[in-house]
Amino acid sequence: MKKLLAFPVQLILLLIICKLGYYFADLLHLPIPGNVIGMILLFFLLQTKVLKVEWIELASGFLVKHLAFFFIPISISLMTMGWLFIEFGLPLALTLGVSLICGFIVSAWTVQKFSHRGEANQHDSVNHTL
Repeated sequence: MKKLLAFPVQLILLLIICKLGYYFADLLHLPIPGNVIGMILLFFLLQTKVLKVEWIELASGFLVKHLAFFFIPISISLMTMGWLFIEFGLPLALTLGVSLICGFIVSAWTVQKFSHRGEANQHDSVNHTL
């Protein structure tokens, strides 16, 4: 019975945080979507321990588990917009391709920097213990 009541309460809490993100986006005239601001707000609340993971764990776990179902309406909408892909398909594909390559480069560079830092720390700790 407790889980049955906890799920809607947790879901409402997540929706409130999402709506706060939309509110802040409108209030501050930010060029960032409200749902992204809501996710940043949720991250901040979790990191500062204002919001405990246990308070949203059941609802967020359910949403993540069924995440694929949220893409069905988007996929159906895209199927009805074939003309949009015919008109803007090439620029869209080029933009996605360049973004993908830039993401790979930045990710690889970051991993290399952090992996070398770890090796240097390991090397230093080995020298200090001898």
